[in-house]
Amino acid sequence: MEKVRCMTLGYKDLRHNPNYTQPQMSDAEFLGTALDLSRPELAGVAAELKAGRIAAARDAYLEVIASGSARRYYFNVKEVPELRSYAINHYSEDEEAGEDIAEADRIAAGDIPVFKGRRVVFPGGNYDWNSWLYDSSQYQLHLTRFVYVKRLARAYILTGDEKYAKCFNDMMDHFIGDNPMPVDGTFRAEHSTWDPLSAGVRLFTLPEAFIAFFNSASFRPEVKLKLIKSFHQHGQYVRRYHASHGNHVCMQLRGLIQTALLLPELKESAVWLEYGMREMPAYIRQNVYPDGVQFEGSPNYHLIVMRDVYELVALFHKLGIEEGGYAEILEKMFTVTLHLLTPDGQLARFGDTDIQTASELRNIMSLGAYLYQRSDFKALGHNKLPFSLLWRLGPEAAEKYEQIQASVPAETAACFPAGGYITFRQGWRAGDMYMAMRAGAGVGGHAHADALSLVLYAGGRELLADTGMGLFEWNKERKYAVSTRAHNTVVVDGQDQHVRSLHWNTPNTAACRIWDFAAQESYDYTFASHFGYTRYEDPVIHSRKVLFVKNRYWLIVDLFEAQGLHRYEQYFHLPTGCAAYDPYRREVTTQLEDANLLLVHPPAGLPEDRLTLEQGLIFKQGVYYDNPVVKRSFEAYGKKVVETLAIPYGSAKPEVKIDRIPVRLNGAEVALVEASALRLTIDGSVDEICLYHNSFDVQGYLDHTGNIITEGLLPGKKEPNGLEFAGSVYSSDVIVKTNCGREAIGKS
Repeated sequence: MEKVRCMTLGYKDLRHNPNYTQPQMSDAEFLGTALDLSRPELAGVAAELKAGRIAAARDAYLEVIASGSARRYYFNVKEVPELRSYAINHYSEDEEAGEDIAEADRIAAGDIPVFKGRRVVFPGGNYDWNSWLYDSSQYQLHLTRFVYVKRLARAYILTGDEKYAKCFNDMMDHFIGDNPMPVDGTFRAEHSTWDPLSAGVRLFTLPEAFIAFFNSASFRPEVKLKLIKSFHQHGQYVRRYHASHGNHVCMQLRGLIQTALLLPELKESAVWLEYGMREMPAYIRQNVYPDGVQFEGSPNYHLIVMRDVYELVALFHKLGIEEGGYAEILEKMFTVTLHLLTPDGQLARFGDTDIQTASELRNIMSLGAYLYQRSDFKALGHNKLPFSLLWRLGPEAAEKYEQIQASVPAETAACFPAGGYITFRQGWRAGDMYMAMRAGAGVGGHAHADALSLVLYAGGRELLADTGMGLFEWNKERKYAVSTRAHNTVVVDGQDQHVRSLHWNTPNTAACRIWDFAAQESYDYTFASHFGYTRYEDPVIHSRKVLFVKNRYWLIVDLFEAQGLHRYEQYFHLPTGCAAYDPYRREVTTQLEDANLLLVHPPAGLPEDRLTLEQGLIFKQGVYYDNPVVKRSFEAYGKKVVETLAIPYGSAKPEVKIDRIPVRLNGAEVALVEASALRLTIDGSVDEICLYHNSFDVQGYLDHTGNIITEGLLPGKKEPNGLEFAGSVYSSDVIVKTNCGREAIGKS
């Protein structure tokens, strides 16, 4: 008997089936029913329609757009010649402008960038918008979101070469005809050309090219109207099927607002605009904590939501629209971004964050500098208004931008307690030491099980790395990338910190609490806990303290509170390359050029304390690479403490000796689990460090039902009174004595 093959049909297969998709309205129907012909400027359109001259009515409407009588975008059709003149005179030698032209040349030849450096080629304009590209649906989605068409628009304005306009014309003509709008929400749950997110993104990626090419002879009138009708369909679809949570709804409503402003002649535009302006602020508040951190636990998605806000704010400025409550939260988001920028100009790669284009991140900080006249933002941006911002701010912004004096940010440490990011840095130079740590819950699928994970930089290099985002297919590599073992933190009893359900519809990551944070002249310090393992029958609380002794090393202290026996696996992910392990000294070193990391794991009085090197994965720009991972494994009953010393160095590994120093409190000796008291001898320099561990009752974060205690009822800090350490008495839980013999510094 022949086997029956089961097949799942989707948009790709059904997109030309009239039961599932619908063609566009005829020109006559659209012009007569979708436009608000009562508007005075459309009187000519109404007259031509009444006379039955449909092509003339179409041209009359297109002339209204070309006239520039209404401001509808960052720049109008009539302003394109002025933009061209300014761009040629001031940016013709600009690197970013040159990149746009080079990229536009490839796109015009059918060679299109999609995702993570991958490209797809369509010879002779034979586009295939619905193929499975490479090994992830992400590539096809990015193909049909058209972020790349801005390259065509900017190259056209710079050069006037009609090949770019013809490419856009032909691309839109083909795409719209080949991908009709679904009749309902049948395809909204799948990754397809008409998933509501992609539809929303197209609403803000296509208008720049639409305006830039509008007066080109190669942008045919029938295709212009076809694209306008497509904007109309997209607006209807997004209004009906937009998300109700997360970054998707922000992108979709931003697109809806921009479309309503782009085409105010549509009857539905006024309704869309009122709806979007009313609803968008609430969704931004939903996405962004009061400290300015986007709630998904991913700096990349923080940037995505921030982009939706700053693009709207810039547009409102150009159109003279009141920006409402966006300004304050946006400035906070820029501040968060500033501190998440690593010394090599990237974003700290927590959650679904990948390698970025450093110049584009600088462009973003330049926009922040302009919007808020912030000299510290400009120090992380460009000296000159970036070419990409010319299309948002206009030529008049260039001179104003140059008048902003850049100055290095004063703060070198930052804590965002609601969002859960902590950063320490030596300074703002490329080679300075830097640490970022995650100590907050992540909402939704873009967060990883990475509570208390940290990344370290020194010498211009990432020395303690994050695995990265991975591709979004739910395969073994992606499952590894989101797991706890893929991050610089601790796995308890072999389980992740939180139980993930379906890939995207997953519960929040582990609850976290930042108990303490201090930025002193000679050191920075933080103390945080997560409560993901309190789901166990015998609850386990993992806490981590990090002490940054400027500008020499990091001391990482992991604390575990439980009753019974548990197995702990501490992971530290090194960058790609070789690593060496000295079992006698319990030291692991990277084997890189110029910048390296030494990890020292002093004994912690455990019956089993095993240190190994194993292989991990690091994801960068669409590719997985092998990397060495330091794994420390041990079993322990009750409360335990382990320390790790992380020292960056160049080519000569430092000589390190670690001794424990006795500590007494009111005359009674303090146990090892109550204080980490160490004498660190590093290349002959001696430091004495004491971190007292009983200042906070971390168990008091949850009540007996496992729910978080109200902030006002949380247990307060109890500093030790009469802590005897290294020959002196202190009333502080952090004591740092550097260069042996200098007066100790207790944290105030």
